[in-house]
Amino acid sequence: MLTNDEYDKYFRGFYIYDCAVRSRTAFSFLAVEAVPDSNASDKRLLSYFTDEPAGKNLGMRSYTGFAGARLAASTRPKEQAIMVSRDCAVGVLGGGAPAVEASIPHGNSDMPLYTSMNALSAIDGMVYAVGPWRAVCRRLGADQWESVADRKTLPVPERNTYGTNNDGFHAIDGFNTEDIYCGGGQGDLWRLDGKRWHHCPLPTNMVLENICCGGDGLVYIGMQNGSVLRGRESNWELIYKGTLSIPFKDMAWFDNRVWCTSDHGIWTIENGKLIEPDLPAEVRACSGSLAIGDGVMLLAGRYGATVYDGSSWTSLITATFE
Repeated sequence: MLTNDEYDKYFRGFYIYDCAVRSRTAFSFLAVEAVPDSNASDKRLLSYFTDEPAGKNLGMRSYTGFAGARLAASTRPKEQAIMVSRDCAVGVLGGGAPAVEASIPHGNSDMPLYTSMNALSAIDGMVYAVGPWRAVCRRLGADQWESVADRKTLPVPERNTYGTNNDGFHAIDGFNTEDIYCGGGQGDLWRLDGKRWHHCPLPTNMVLENICCGGDGLVYIGMQNGSVLRGRESNWELIYKGTLSIPFKDMAWFDNRVWCTSDHGIWTIENGKLIEPDLPAEVRACSGSLAIGDGVMLLAGRYGATVYDGSSWTSLITATFE
């Protein structure tokens, strides 16, 4: 656990916005300066190594800008933390990489790559990104992003009267590289089988916010107000009609259940029901973002970070206030 001096040096004046698991002893955090305009605030990308001695277990890089950034961890081609901003700027920590790589190539609604980024996910160790106009791409290596949005089977959505559309992708997850789900817009869900895309009709026109491919072989979709669909391909059921003020920020499968979190709390889905698990107050205080990898789950938010190995929680960071 961080000392007070370490907390002051690395986290004072910042809050944890996102997190990633590089290994069961290496965790990364995206910290955002606590100022009114978070888009214009400074960002910090940090790594925390639990198997290193105090004073040598933290690494940090600072960034200006990177509005709307999200974080994911890759193991292919290297074990690294990958940060991507809303406008597709790329920051990297680990593996001897430079602090900033070339941005994801920009395009427009008729191009296969990006106008902006909405979400990241690591699938089979590779980082994928999704955005408006059903854009999907993956990182092959430093400065290399490849579109997987085949426009023969994943068409660009039609423009509305305002010249835009509601069918951008807000979420992505996959069982593997040959079974990937992407969704967003008003009930707009698609599946990639490794070669072609298939539309997945849903019994809803709610905005899709999260996707979690579960260890039970089912896909869980978080929607507005925290509503949850469960199923796969063309078979779906509503298992929770949301009553929450905000949607989940992250959903992840760990310890034979789905975990869901936002700044307002943490929930699990067990036997098709959304419940609030009985967790210690110091764990619930870390609600905000979730990440899994190498047999552990990381929970991190404004008030700290903790890691779960399936049997016990270990505190990593506890926020202190002056």
